[in-house]
Amino acid sequence: MELIKSLNWRYATKKYSKEKIAAEKVQQILDAISLSASSAGLQPYRVFSIENEEIRKQIGEGSFNS
Repeated sequence: MELIKSLNWRYATKKYSKEKIAAEKVQQILDAISLSASSAGLQPYRVFSIENEEIRKQIGEGSFNS
């Protein structure tokens, strides 16, 4: 099944990158997230797109980003 093959590439991010992502790609990712299933809508979640370098550093310290 193509969907399963497409989902198999997923991985958990362990470190942040300095690489900048184009605004169009960020918007595409956010649009895809808003369409994703969340256990029949019973487990809502929030997504934050953080561009501020100082805040990213603070988040990294709290998430084992060395």
